[in-house]
Amino acid sequence: MKYLVIVFLVATMGYSQSISKQVIGSAGKTQSNANLKVSYTVGEPVVGIMTAGGNQLGNGYYPALNLQALSVEDNVLDVQLKVYPNPTSQLLYVSHPELNSFGITIVDLNGKQLYSGTINNEEPLDVSGFTQGMYLVTVENAIANKKNTYKIIKK
Repeated sequence: MKYLVIVFLVATMGYSQSISKQVIGSAGKTQSNANLKVSYTVGEPVVGIMTAGGNQLGNGYYPALNLQALSVEDNVLDVQLKVYPNPTSQLLYVSHPELNSFGITIVDLNGKQLYSGTINNEEPLDVSGFTQGMYLVTVENAIANKKNTYKIIKK
């Protein structure tokens, strides 16, 4: 009989304590789609995390979120890349000591794409047809799939 009680206690001990991720709040909502679920509440007090016996407990809010990093890869080109002259009135150059070809996209500050194509190292790109203003130039290395964005001024 003694062994039966011990087996029963050991079997139920693993399921006896659990913390549910539920919140009681004055307002809130849950939005979800096939890949993502976001829940929020309004009026929750901000309190610290409590620990007891190695277990992490929460006081009325989610103390732990199930977050994942989407990418840890750095997609920025080496800083040796140069876009010059800035400001410019006619020609724009892109140079790098090791890379020879780049994808380039030029957009205005409203997001309208004005140019998209490829350019070789130190080959001029004629921007004389653009109106005076500020533009965003994105230079991409197609082989490494890395890119940088630069702000240039057209005089």
